[in-house]
Amino acid sequence: LPMYSNSKSTFDKLAPEGLRSIVKQTLQTQLLKNCSLKWKGDMVLIVDDASTRIISKAMGMYDLMESRVYLVEQLKKKRAPYRQSAPIYFLSPTLDSVTKLIDDWTPNANTNANGRTEPLYADSIFLYFTKALPDELFMKIKSCKPLIRRLKAFSEINVDFIANQSRAFHFDMTSSTIFPQLFPNTAKTNSNSNSNPHANDTVLRDMADKLVTVCASLNEYPHIRYKASSQVSTSLAHYFNEKFNAFVGSNKTWWYHGDTEHTERGRSTILLLSRKDDCLSPLLHEFTYQAMVHDLLELDDEKITVEVPSENGMEKKDALLNDNDELWVELRGKHIADVIKVLSSRIREIVHSNSGVANLNKKEGKALTMSQMANALQNLPEYREVMSKLSQHMHIAHRCMGIFNSFGLMDLSDLEQTLANGTDDNGKGMRVSDMVDMVEEYLQNTNDSLNRLRLIAIFIVSQKGLRQDDKNRLFAAARLNPNEAKALSNLEALGYPLLRDGPKNTRLTVPEKLIRRNVDADSDIEYSTSRYACDLKGILKQSQNNTLSFVDYPSIYPMPDEASRSNLSSAGVTSVRSTTSRYNNRRAIGGVKKTRMIVFITGGACYSELRAAQEIMDKGGQEIILGSNRFISPTEFINDLGSI
Repeated sequence: LPMYSNSKSTFDKLAPEGLRSIVKQTLQTQLLKNCSLKWKGDMVLIVDDASTRIISKAMGMYDLMESRVYLVEQLKKKRAPYRQSAPIYFLSPTLDSVTKLIDDWTPNANTNANGRTEPLYADSIFLYFTKALPDELFMKIKSCKPLIRRLKAFSEINVDFIANQSRAFHFDMTSSTIFPQLFPNTAKTNSNSNSNPHANDTVLRDMADKLVTVCASLNEYPHIRYKASSQVSTSLAHYFNEKFNAFVGSNKTWWYHGDTEHTERGRSTILLLSRKDDCLSPLLHEFTYQAMVHDLLELDDEKITVEVPSENGMEKKDALLNDNDELWVELRGKHIADVIKVLSSRIREIVHSNSGVANLNKKEGKALTMSQMANALQNLPEYREVMSKLSQHMHIAHRCMGIFNSFGLMDLSDLEQTLANGTDDNGKGMRVSDMVDMVEEYLQNTNDSLNRLRLIAIFIVSQKGLRQDDKNRLFAAARLNPNEAKALSNLEALGYPLLRDGPKNTRLTVPEKLIRRNVDADSDIEYSTSRYACDLKGILKQSQNNTLSFVDYPSIYPMPDEASRSNLSSAGVTSVRSTTSRYNNRRAIGGVKKTRMIVFITGGACYSELRAAQEIMDKGGQEIILGSNRFISPTEFINDLGSI
């Protein structure tokens, strides 16, 4: 059963079973508990690179030690023998991992200093894979007799994804590696006679396999919807449908929300989208805390180095920005200005509530400096842990604001927001010629090449291309190097032309206005620098209101209500289910129930989309879980463009 999340943030109120908690509970019950019941001694956990990432995001060493796992070893490294400890192998089902597993139990592969061959571990082996094991790898394992006769457990856990937040997951698939496969440059492809028109099939099938494990972990048998105009989303929808039906058919005891025995909530929906359909959102500067941290600061996955006050002054330390940090969870979706207000208020409240240090800063509303916080720590040892966490995030927020000010991001964001929305902050339409003048001036005066590239890309994507004269002016002002020019030109491979049709000299025609953005959603943030709302928010809002078009976003099978069936019928979509299918026999019963929505964006999801899902939930919408092959910063998206 899913473990209930302890998080108290608004984001978790609607559905307490956070995805990270579900993964942790799955690993504890299906893997650790099962092994500890069958083996009463110490155990060693052996993992490969992929399973290391999965398990490290869900639990720590303390959790493992509670189940008598006192050592975690890498499969790829040479290991010392522990003959008194039973091995638990938790591996991804790849040829490399299976080969190394077999090597552990093949005679002559492990020879000690005296020339005697002996196994590395005790003679009770527990073997688990992250997802379904292909038949050829199963046969390879079966052929290793020393391994087979020692097996005490052999199973698939079905957790082949990273649960990086309670309502977010990714597949740890580097976008720049798969981006050219997902979105090939057709001009280059057509010129290559040896090109494969189905080059993205392999990566999409792999994603479908991983999506199966997400839904299996959540106990969801979802209705499948996808964007009809997207080849990538359409293909993924059908691969996922095929693989999930196979999973259900081969796991007779598996249950899902909405079947006849679990009617407390209805069946979920999975919506499959593509990065190609919205290239504007990942380019814009976003000024919510989480987005700024990933855009402006250096992170090693979740780890960031911060300078915080201590009893001995300022010191550097590493911090992890994840769901274990309750303050991070609370603040990450807020605008940076509100983050600093919250942090300042709480620090001031602690300091001023203690008369012995109240004189550190008597001016009402003025933020404490970092040195003043260090002094406060010396005088308030009982608040050391709280103050340390608050000052840690204050340091990070101030670093973000330092970059914001030094790079003039306020002026830049005003240009970006006007281009993206088609209006200024007063809702007034702007002439294209005026925007070209302002953008050209900015490009000439900034030394940051990445910001120059992002601004031109925003102009091109939001306005569906540039006039030839405008393109010449802006490209000259941008001073792009060959790699930057390539990334920009590759927007055409994603369906965004660099040039618009029309007269070359726009100044000789009737003044043209910017294209106004038409999205059925508004930003929930009051600051003018954050008035843009991503496409996903409009889609989610329509879905919550049951107005999302079944023509534009069809379902593989008819949806439950009659209106949906009617819409699907008019769209020419028919059911491919047999009347005796497992799906028919286990339909949800009863009236309207709470349901879950899973959204997957192929090609990378950005942090404004994560915020959009949270805003919908905070207003009382259904639970939304957002996933992708990975979450991307603007820099990573530019690199992805350059990889095509």
